[in-house]
Amino acid sequence: MSKMDDFIGLSAVLTGFAESKLAPQIDPIDIKSEYLPLWQEKVDEQSNGLSSKILATYSDLKSVQPPLSDQKIGEAMLSERNGADFTMACRQLIYLWYMGAWPSVPKDNSRTDFTIVSSKAYSTGLVWQVMQAHPMGDSNERYGYWAEKPSATLSDFTGHSSEQ
Repeated sequence: MSKMDDFIGLSAVLTGFAESKLAPQIDPIDIKSEYLPLWQEKVDEQSNGLSSKILATYSDLKSVQPPLSDQKIGEAMLSERNGADFTMACRQLIYLWYMGAWPSVPKDNSRTDFTIVSSKAYSTGLVWQVMQAHPMGDSNERYGYWAEKPSATLSDFTGHSSEQ
């Protein structure tokens, strides 16, 4: 598997969105190509080589036989046994995908500051899909769509059925 494949797989496990939603076959937005290098750079600034260790850990967990569920892999990735920097980097990845921003958390966890990655990242943040909404001023819907009840379910956005 490539680094990008591991990154998308890890991101899917941590965010709860299907890989096909994070990295569709036809992907004109290609936000993953913006997120991977940013995540690697920021994580490795905090702890050199940590991004590679995280991706290798995910890859190792994915290859366990019999296969582990995504839930079990996610729990293992966020386990405190991995160390504070490791779990923080995973949490920052979740934040990045949902908010389109890079979070900065002081060691005392007193507050989270963030920097919007780009306008594209902000408008494609997963938070909008979870809310079944869109950022102000950016919508693909036709005028007046808000007068009708939404027909899509949350699973249409996440790629997972509600039973999972």
